[in-house]
Amino acid sequence: MQKVITYYRRYHGYDYSRGASLFITLSTEPRLALFGRVENAAVILSDFGGAVLEAMRAIPRLNPGVSLFEHVLMPDHLHMNLWLQADLDDPLQTLGSAMRRFKTFTTNLARKSLGLSCLWQQGYHDRICASRRFIEAITRYIQYNPFKYELMYNQPEFMRIREPLDSPRLAADAFWKGLGNTSLLAPDAKLLALRISQQVAKSELPHVVSRMEDAVRAGFIILSGFISPGEVAVRDMLVANRKARFVHILPSCMAMRHRPDSRYLEPLAEGRFLEIAEGNDEAEFGRSACLALNEEIKAMALAGEGGALYWKREGPMWVRGTEPNLRGTEPAKQKRETE
Repeated sequence: MQKVITYYRRYHGYDYSRGASLFITLSTEPRLALFGRVENAAVILSDFGGAVLEAMRAIPRLNPGVSLFEHVLMPDHLHMNLWLQADLDDPLQTLGSAMRRFKTFTTNLARKSLGLSCLWQQGYHDRICASRRFIEAITRYIQYNPFKYELMYNQPEFMRIREPLDSPRLAADAFWKGLGNTSLLAPDAKLLALRISQQVAKSELPHVVSRMEDAVRAGFIILSGFISPGEVAVRDMLVANRKARFVHILPSCMAMRHRPDSRYLEPLAEGRFLEIAEGNDEAEFGRSACLALNEEIKAMALAGEGGALYWKREGPMWVRGTEPNLRGTEPAKQKRETE
């Protein structure tokens, strides 16, 4: 008798009657590339893959109360953002029925078209999208999935983790790993270590971002952990600016199977991004770890040509080193940190 494995993936503390945005992942068994291939970061579907995509897009029509938003069919798996509307009599039953109907229909297609008795792995993986920020993240993840596949399988050199990193910018007694363009840490690279206080007003952030655009035009490579709201705003500008080069320092170690966030894939492929992390052990990230990370970032920038900027509520504070010309910054704010 075949053993049936039961998966419990529902979130028992969530009230699904409120409605739910769900990130669904479903993979072929055993990860067979049955739906097509990826070329130049685009999915080229087979005839069978095209039929499965049509079935996926038919889910809302066949299942009242379910909506389909961002979705992608990859060679051996799919991702989709499903929405369960509010006030369904039994929302989890509605979700389960929709997935069973889809899997049964496409498995029958595989049996007729490919002679396969099994198409999908048992069950499916779903996650509640509990915030707008998470919905934006999974939307970006889905949109960039073909590009990620291209880098991982067709151009794997871009996703290779290099260890240990060898750079005079890094402490000789430390073990660093990196993924991306390691030449951004060259001795003659003009680095700008960036730290922005949490206390910088939201209304001030466009001014800060504009000044960092000036630094990019001046040839600086921005180096940061990109943690505070101000640093995140600068990061978004760096991702979008095709001339910007930047280094992201992770607050903990880089796992063996680490993959960069989807937002970094294009800068990675364009050779203007590097992600690095120290050591092999996971570290709890609190205030003391954040301060230590900022000190390491500053040391990297000051180990060669470059400078360091700590943007506080009162304005920018400079550490010794080359200072970029920040157009429009008042002289009164051009303070220097005492050594």
